[in-house]
Amino acid sequence: MKQVFTLVFIGLSFFSFAQITEDSVVMQPNYTNDIFYSLKDGEVSEYSGSSWTVAFYNKSQSAAIMINGGRGVELWNVTDDITQFSNITDTVGMSTWSPLYDSDTTWDAYSAFEDESLGGPANYGWGEYTGPPLHSVDGSRIFVLKTINNTYYKVFVVKKVAGVFTYRYASLDNSFDTTMVVSVPDYLNKSYAYLNMDNHTLQDREPDHSDWDFEFTKYIVDYQGIAYYPVTGVISNEGVQIAEVLELPANANYVGATFKSLKSVIGSDWKTFDQMNNQFTLSDSLTFFVRTEAQDIYKLYFTGFEGGASGKIKFTKELVASGPTAIRENNESIDLHKIYPNPTTGSADLIFSSEKSEAMNVRVYSLVGNLVFQANTQTNLGLNSVRINLGEVENGIYLVQLGNGIQTTTQKLVLNK
Repeated sequence: MKQVFTLVFIGLSFFSFAQITEDSVVMQPNYTNDIFYSLKDGEVSEYSGSSWTVAFYNKSQSAAIMINGGRGVELWNVTDDITQFSNITDTVGMSTWSPLYDSDTTWDAYSAFEDESLGGPANYGWGEYTGPPLHSVDGSRIFVLKTINNTYYKVFVVKKVAGVFTYRYASLDNSFDTTMVVSVPDYLNKSYAYLNMDNHTLQDREPDHSDWDFEFTKYIVDYQGIAYYPVTGVISNEGVQIAEVLELPANANYVGATFKSLKSVIGSDWKTFDQMNNQFTLSDSLTFFVRTEAQDIYKLYFTGFEGGASGKIKFTKELVASGPTAIRENNESIDLHKIYPNPTTGSADLIFSSEKSEAMNVRVYSLVGNLVFQANTQTNLGLNSVRINLGEVENGIYLVQLGNGIQTTTQKLVLNK
């Protein structure tokens, strides 16, 4: 059943004594701005969506570099011969280059620069892990990137070591050539450090990690591996878990629902465009439950979308549970150290540690969010190992999620039988 946005939404929940709030954000015409939002505090900050080109992930064991694909940035893998950097002088042969895209389901496990289809377990797409003592990733691939301003650059990610990326890019005619040193630890409490390749400046555009739950933005989605296209929607912060329930908001309940840590669970599919009537519609039987990092649970549903004319998005939020029934202490945590072997031909071992004996669940998702494997296990204090078997699953890249009902941790797994 569809609800047309030209109607006024009236809900019986208006008259509830629960903590219910109607709110909205305005991304501006043509969705110009990105908006970071907290369910507790409302809108946190607003930045131009075109203020960055690439973003460097702030995590020691990751080499992810994301592109601003939703705003028109494009990336191609050109050659694995890094000696050819100066010899790439035009876009002749572009039809043979491999286009690369960010994952729309996870922040770090499959960024555009991390295309690992040709590499082994030590391959990070743009470079190879060298091992001890430096534990660096050294560049092994040349790319071409088109910026938001339609400028083409050739790119060589020289290395990452001790949290510092060395990132070189040059114009195709070699008249401009620069190397940016990006120290992601300098961006304390942020997920990414951002670089604008149109004005060659680093951008501190993201609020502190603990200050926001969602980002309203434009991003690229993968349609079943067939096509990639930009959408306007909602992506969630790391550590935020979301359950999608196909029920009217008045009837929906989070008990028994599956909470996922994937960043686009809300995404863009809560709205559709009615071409016949030239207007956006939404389903009135779609409700989201959001578990924040503070373990508060909110009920969220959308009540309006005005499209590119204003970029206004309207929604209702309701605090339905404040904090977990038992908040985990700081030393009660899980840490997924490694998945081995990775890539795997079928089975793999999850090596992880736990600060207590407890029940754990293992879930494996495809990059479009489909659950392909799940199992439960009882862990012991200290180091643990759990084997998963994906022998009946198709080849591809998957997200392995280990959780205990309160905390989850996710890593990427490549299946290549």
